[in-house]
Amino acid sequence: MTTIVEMPLRFDGTIKKIMDSRNEFKKRIKKSQIITYSIEYFSSCFLDDPRHMKAIHIRLYNLQQNQRPEINNYVISWEDTPRNEEEDWNAFQLRVNDQLEDFLFELKEHANVVEGSL
Repeated sequence: MTTIVEMPLRFDGTIKKIMDSRNEFKKRIKKSQIITYSIEYFSSCFLDDPRHMKAIHIRLYNLQQNQRPEINNYVISWEDTPRNEEEDWNAFQLRVNDQLEDFLFELKEHANVVEGSL
């Protein structure tokens, strides 16, 4: 005999910018059991160009006993970084990539961080 169980999601479909709600993001990270992320890269028409990150999409999963899971979406992207007028596009991409790498390193300090989706 097979039992089919429907597990409804409590999914927050809105994507929040981390820079707009940094404190809320930190609080939710502490409560989350699982954190997943995916990376977006700047695109180039040349295959030999180095790949630079332009955004990190993060999902926080808060699983509670006898309740629906709570899933929150966040993003940190190149749009959050102001561009200097004297800086060219390649230098800007490199600076954004460095900032996102630092953020990702900080995020990976939490034990339950997984790249990809569940």
